[in-house]
Amino acid sequence: MSALKSQNGYTLTEVLTTLLIFGLVTTCAMAMFLTSVKVYDRTTTQAYTDTDAIIALQRIVLDVREAKSVYILDNGSRLQIVFPVRTTSGFYDRHFSDDTHPVEYYLSDSTGTVGRTGTWLWRNASGTKEPIKRDVESLLFEQDTARSVKITIIAVNNIVGGQQRTELTQRVVYLRNY
Repeated sequence: MSALKSQNGYTLTEVLTTLLIFGLVTTCAMAMFLTSVKVYDRTTTQAYTDTDAIIALQRIVLDVREAKSVYILDNGSRLQIVFPVRTTSGFYDRHFSDDTHPVEYYLSDSTGTVGRTGTWLWRNASGTKEPIKRDVESLLFEQDTARSVKITIIAVNNIVGGQQRTELTQRVVYLRNY
């Protein structure tokens, strides 16, 4: 009997208890890790969506502020901007409009063709189309006052857990230096 008592070791109950505790700790750690990865993904996607929407809106705002006149077309889905004429020295002559080089902002598909549906924001300057942002859910232009336009842009980004949205609205006074 003394030979059996002198052998050190763990009982099956002790080993199973240790494995159970280790399994619970591992499960909790993995759950916390996966939750933090999802939160990180959602947060960074929202930050990218916000930043992209702000940059797109500011691009439109810069053009509107320098405009001689603006025209809201297609029930507010398209904006045409007419700048003052540039002198030979590169300055604006704000008494005259440059009707030959208007700039338009609108949503379309990846081709940039006016009138098509899509989520691409385009800037068309004298026939030169430039994509500004993809994944724009909505773009709305409204006449705010006689000398200002209200611009609303809703941008989205899809992630595994759903969709991140950013809605921005800005009132822009044009001919600000006149």
